[in-house]
Amino acid sequence: MKVPANRLIFMGLRTFRAFVGSLVEAFRLAVDSIRSTPLRSSLTVVGVVIGVATVALVGGLLEGVQKFILVQVGDLAPNVIRIEKAAFQDFKGDGQQFVLAQAKRPDLLPDDLDELVRQSPPDLDLAGLATAALSVKARGKSLEGISIQGITPNAFPLVSVRVASGREFNATDDRFRKPVCVVGMDVVTNLFDGRDPVGREVTLGNVPFSIIGVAEPKGAQFGTSQDGFVLIPLRTFTKLLGERSRSMVFLASPKSGADLNVDEAVEVVRAGLRRRHGLKPGIGDDDFSITTAKSAQAFGNTVKGVVGAAIFPLTAIALVVGGVVVMNMMLASVTERTREVGIRKALGATRTDILIQFLMEATLLTGCGGAFGTLAAWGIAVLAGKFTGFPVAIPVWAFLLAFFSAVAVGLTFGVLPARRAAALDPVLAISRE
Repeated sequence: MKVPANRLIFMGLRTFRAFVGSLVEAFRLAVDSIRSTPLRSSLTVVGVVIGVATVALVGGLLEGVQKFILVQVGDLAPNVIRIEKAAFQDFKGDGQQFVLAQAKRPDLLPDDLDELVRQSPPDLDLAGLATAALSVKARGKSLEGISIQGITPNAFPLVSVRVASGREFNATDDRFRKPVCVVGMDVVTNLFDGRDPVGREVTLGNVPFSIIGVAEPKGAQFGTSQDGFVLIPLRTFTKLLGERSRSMVFLASPKSGADLNVDEAVEVVRAGLRRRHGLKPGIGDDDFSITTAKSAQAFGNTVKGVVGAAIFPLTAIALVVGGVVVMNMMLASVTERTREVGIRKALGATRTDILIQFLMEATLLTGCGGAFGTLAAWGIAVLAGKFTGFPVAIPVWAFLLAFFSAVAVGLTFGVLPARRAAALDPVLAISRE
């Protein structure tokens, strides 16, 4: 006999309402049970909190490692290419090979840059950067270890420096090796009490320089200020410290509106520098490193994946420990409430009702542990970022993974106690003290 559609809908609604009612009742009973044993419930939640916080913090740590690598490689814009003697990412984390390359590979020098400029197409912008650490003095004060960077005039946009007051140095300043400089905000704050120093003098080492510009502040990264620098023309730098005193970094970028893309620019630079170093096309490895924002991102993702594969299984142990604690607590609860379960079954509660009741209790405990664990992880990340400067900002996916892992642990480790409770014989359960 065919059942009318409206009756089927009514029956379905009634079944759904009954199911919702059983969930509400299970929730109420679970809350009452948890409140009746506050100490045991609190200790159970603490075990879950530790596991969840560990998972979330590991996720934040992996994100931090990736950001740290990107900053260490260089603050590269998507269209900027960095050419240097050796880059750590080329050696897949092998520090020994990186150190050997730094020792054996030829330095990149101003003559190499000039030759690259001559060989490269006009729509490729090429700039140079050399760095040293010197004392900076002015008005009877001194700053030690300030980064003195000799750059070509066209390097300002490539190294993400903008002048807030004054001007940049130009090709004339570089050609005639003029003693002019653009200073970072740390120099302004510490040597000039925050006043605009344009037009004043500052001494680099023992050589006086005229300040012609002040760079916009960059702020701090990983707890370290990014504004402790002085920029001077590259030729002035080589006059001050020697042309062959250190290896340079070259920066390249296709000019705005050029038909040349980043990959093509990389090949132009690679071919030109290999010719300069006497390397035959297609034979042997490069004796220099080329980094782009894309390759730096890929390296960061690789390290993140390797570290994650090693660490995440360890964090699972913390969650399993929390799950064992939950299961032990629930088994003890079933034993203590045997008579209660028997009475409920005698009054009409089904095995499903009992199963839902105890699963609800386990899920509530781990859900609370998950919520408190994510909050604890967030607090630890904030404090770690504030006091260490390392970026431990926890991504949303790590919070969600930690929370839902906690709920899954509650369901998984709550099944055995719940099934044991649901399988109790009501007569034997009621008679048991």
